Amino acid sequence: MYYSATPNRRKRWYRLLTISHKKLILIASLLGVVILALLVVLGIYDYRARQYDLKQVSSGLGPSKLYDSANNLLAYISDDSGRYVPRTELPEHLVNAFVAREDDQFFEHGGVVFSSVLRSAVRNIMSMRYEQGASTITMQLTRNVFELSGKSLDRKLLETMIAQRIEQRFDKYTILEQYLSRIYFGQSCYGIKAAARRYFNKEVKDLSLVECATLAGLVRGPSLFNPVDSMEKAMVVKAETLRRMLECGMISQEECDTAIAAPIELDRGSIEARVSSSYAVIWARKELDKLGPEIPEHSGGISVVSSLNLPLQKYLETAVEQALRAVEQPGVYPDAWVSGLSEEQAAAVRKSYARLKRPEGLKVRGEDNNLEGVLQCCVLVVDTRLNHRGKVLAMVGGRSAVDGKDRWQDEVRPGRAAAPLLFSAARLPGVEGKHVVASSTEISGRELGYDVVRSFYDSLKLGIELPGREQELYLYNGMFKLRKLELARLLFCIQNEGRGYQFRLVNSIWNSNLQAIYVDEPEKAPDYICRQGAVSVSEMPPFRKSEGEPVTMNETLPEGGGQWVVVSRPRAACVFVWMGFDNPSHPMAANRQLRILAARAAMNLGRDIHEKARAELRKLQKAEKIQRGKAS
Repeated sequence: MYYSATPNRRKRWYRLLTISHKKLILIASLLGVVILALLVVLGIYDYRARQYDLKQVSSGLGPSKLYDSANNLLAYISDDSGRYVPRTELPEHLVNAFVAREDDQFFEHGGVVFSSVLRSAVRNIMSMRYEQGASTITMQLTRNVFELSGKSLDRKLLETMIAQRIEQRFDKYTILEQYLSRIYFGQSCYGIKAAARRYFNKEVKDLSLVECATLAGLVRGPSLFNPVDSMEKAMVVKAETLRRMLECGMISQEECDTAIAAPIELDRGSIEARVSSSYAVIWARKELDKLGPEIPEHSGGISVVSSLNLPLQKYLETAVEQALRAVEQPGVYPDAWVSGLSEEQAAAVRKSYARLKRPEGLKVRGEDNNLEGVLQCCVLVVDTRLNHRGKVLAMVGGRSAVDGKDRWQDEVRPGRAAAPLLFSAARLPGVEGKHVVASSTEISGRELGYDVVRSFYDSLKLGIELPGREQELYLYNGMFKLRKLELARLLFCIQNEGRGYQFRLVNSIWNSNLQAIYVDEPEKAPDYICRQGAVSVSEMPPFRKSEGEPVTMNETLPEGGGQWVVVSRPRAACVFVWMGFDNPSHPMAANRQLRILAARAAMNLGRDIHEKARAELRKLQKAEKIQRGKAS
């Protein structure tokens, strides 16, 4: 009989599909272990979730506070305690916009959409990193209330278990109320009430469809999509939200098309008038908004510890008003300006200053606090000590913060105040050997050439419009627009060996549970301006330097731009002073008599503040030394 040497293929496949008794026991055992492990994990996370007090979900929200570097309370950044909005004041369009945008199954699920969680888990496993979160509105509320930060599987599992507990304890509208009252909307706005007022000067109940869609669209990127900083991006996310509402059957096609085409009309005028009367708060709010992406999710009620020095800040606010009154009123001359002089010398200085003529028609600040058309002044004091460089010690942006206007953000033409930048370009690689003439930016600019100077300014990445080749003298002579704060930063870099320091005020941020959610690290500033060039021009005119004295600059800005003063010492402090009118075309802005008065007053003020800053830093260093001695 003949037997084929080829094995029976069908028999081989049947054998593969056959599960033996032993294999069946092994598979069942493995499956049982997996289920048991899963139950143990769920039990552990359920236990951890039960350690969180759900009363915090509906508890009141505390105010956000600003502290100085010694933990002295400076001001309230925002009063978050009154931001809760009940469901009766939530417009239908607002509820629908957030549900459509953030969680279209909100009213059906029990806190977690497991299909989304599974899809998210698969995506994360495939990419081998945490990419997708599958967060519902309840889960987002959980993160905000309990300050659950970080992107990890542990945090996600804990968040999921707590979210389910919240769903069992509270009804859907309570969850939505708390969510909308806590989330961040950019521009230092926590909660829908603050956002409605800040962006549209409205109460929540009065928001239109366009405004509801705008606010719902920006919450995924408050710093990127808010209409104040980027109207174009805000229009895009508004349209995306409206299309989602249409897909969910919440609005008609006509309503959608009309709202997409409609502009986002901001109304912030009267809101700015209600801003806390503190320039430090205005600065802190702007810095917090920039830091938004770096700060973990939280629900407000934060404590911001700043680099400000409270005694110096108080002194500065008083000194600025005294300096301006000394310009406006002949008999006023601050005692600090003659500190260290003999009585005879002081009397002579006072008399000399009083003889200076005041221009007719100069408006003096009255008791009614009407500041329109009056002389203004802003001062910035920046730390120059090692590991503290760029930290703001004190600042004011004008005579009163009631109008919410920070004059450091206004533009001026720097004129000769920008000369150190031009002169430092002579040290660029490949340009060595070019000569500068300290008395003339025009001659120096021609020597360097338009291409070299323009390339240098382009390397600074200022984001400004520079004069073209046909107006090269405008470029050399500083006849381009630059924000005062940017001019101060550039000159600060010149005085600090060309390092690209940024001015910073926030040292750390703490949540309501006294956990640090942000800590600023000492800045390792990159080379920004050629070090050799910065050092070589740091004491060259228009800077002035006498032995034992700080480096100073006192320049009149062109076209009625006001007076610009710098007083700086290394490893101490740098003071910037601007004195002038908000409107450069003001009749007094180009008045010669006023320019002479402002030049003397601004320089005296700068020197006075500089000495006060040095004294406060010496006190601080002495206290730190004593503290270290006690610790050892």
